[in-house]
Amino acid sequence: MRPYSLALSAAGALALAAGAMLAGGPAAEAAPGKCLKFRDMTNMTKVDDRTLIAHTRSSAKYKVTLRHACREFGRPGNFYTVRLYSDAECFDRDDVLVFRYGGACFIESVTPAPAT
Repeated sequence: MRPYSLALSAAGALALAAGAMLAGGPAAEAAPGKCLKFRDMTNMTKVDDRTLIAHTRSSAKYKVTLRHACREFGRPGNFYTVRLYSDAECFDRDDVLVFRYGGACFIESVTPAPAT
């Protein structure tokens, strides 16, 4: 009975290690300067109903694309909070802007803004 439980434990450990290796692959790693760290964000400005520009302390700009039109953003007094659902410090896909007077806007992507 004991060898059977050891084999199950070893198989479980291998499965966890394989999952960790897959999660830590190139897609999960943010290249330097490509990750918009939430703590570095200062404000966001609206371009259109699906696009925002996030500004950072170092004057960098990021294009934030929303999953759907977000008409709540930019209404006077309708402040937002950010719900971070990623396991990193990066503001990225699947994070959410939740508004004071109701409504939520889901992030589709965050990429460095092209230089103007």
